[in-house]
Amino acid sequence: MTMTTSEKSLLRAWGLMMALSIALSIAAEPLRPQSYLLAWAAFVCMVAYWKARIVLSTYLGLKAAPGARAGFSLAIAVILAMILGSFALELAIPALR
Repeated sequence: MTMTTSEKSLLRAWGLMMALSIALSIAAEPLRPQSYLLAWAAFVCMVAYWKARIVLSTYLGLKAAPGARAGFSLAIAVILAMILGSFALELAIPALR
């Protein structure tokens, strides 16, 4: 039985989502050095962004609507940047005291 193009696309997207999930589980390792905490948070935000792009493109079908995909991607990037910025601010406040 051969797979259709859309089935192959969904299977590739699923495989990439699983690979990114493994990357996130590695990033969540509790033994990482505390001095690299902000870098790890940035890595988690980047992986979350790419997972969201996969969902938008493949599962929601926005590959056919690049303008809508770009708008949603920008909104996700802004939200993740705000999360990372607040995390960085939280880490910086004790250093300022």
